[in-house]
Formats: sequence, C-alpha cells, structure tokens
Amino acid sequence: MRVVLLGDSHLARLRRELPRLGESVVNAAVGGATVLDLEAQADRVGLAPDDAVVVSVGTNDAATGNEVPVLDFRQTLARLVTTRRVARWILMAPPGVDESQLGGVERTNAAVDVYAAATVAVAEATSARLVDSHGLLAPLGSRAFATDGLHLSGEGYRALLPVLARAVGV
Repeated sequence: MRVVLLGDSHLARLRRELPRLGESVVNAAVGGATVLDLEAQADRVGLAPDDAVVVSVGTNDAATGNEVPVLDFRQTLARLVTTRRVARWILMAPPGVDESQLGGVERTNAAVDVYAAATVAVAEATSARLVDSHGLLAPLGSRAFATDGLHLSGEGYRALLPVLARAVGV
C-alpha cells in the first residue's frame, strides 16, 4: 500500500518524517495549495485503488486573497473523495494558526475554523476518516506552530504524525 499526501504545506513540509507513515510514501503536497489544487496533485501521482490518501487543505483557502467560497471548498473536497477510488481517505482538518505570531492579518482562526467545519462535514458525509489536527494540537498552544504562526513546529509534528500513521494503518 502506498501512502499519498495531497494538499498544503502542513504535509509538504514532511520530509525526514515520511517513513513514519509507511514504506512507500508519495508526497504530492505543495505549500500554498488550496482545495482547488487537489485534482491536479492527484492526477500527477496517479492515485491507485490500494492507496491511502491523506489530504490537508483549508488554511490557504481561508487566506485573504484566496478566500475560496466555503461551499466550493466543501463540494470540491467531497467530489474528490467520492469520485477517486482509493483504499482509504484521511482528511486532516486545518490546525488553525497562532494569531499571536501571525498577527491575524492574512489568516485568522475564525476564518480557518469555517474550513475545518467543512472538512468535518465532508468526512461525516463520506467514508473518509477525520484527523482533527486543531483539537489534537490545541493542548500545545503556540508551541504547535513555528515562529511564523502558520506552519507546524517540530513539536506539532511529533504530536500529529502518530495519529496520521494510525489513520493510514501503519
């Protein structure tokens, strides 16, 4: 079984840690990606029926300048999950941001939470598994984030990776 990562920098930044998710991991995630980029990422790697696919989007969809309409976000994510035949879908709800570092200018937790709720709704309406990264990382507070307030820190990844590994079946 191959583990395929699609989406944004929360997965794209995984490099050394990839073996923790399995023996065969393909990381097609790209920093700055939105839900609108998922189809192209999936096409580039050629999803297979025995793949476990982890998706992380929402943080960039909420960013000023992107502002993907939440209905479009939900419909696009649901369409991907329901039309692509894979062994397992894992949807990672966006973890939020550290507004104290980020300054809340481009992204706020309130805006990101709207996309997290849409991700939860898609997981509940489909066979996808949900990883609630926001809830998982909340006990770490600002330690879950790098000093830019947007990306995850090493401590954040140490909390997240075991949960992702269990979700993909490692």
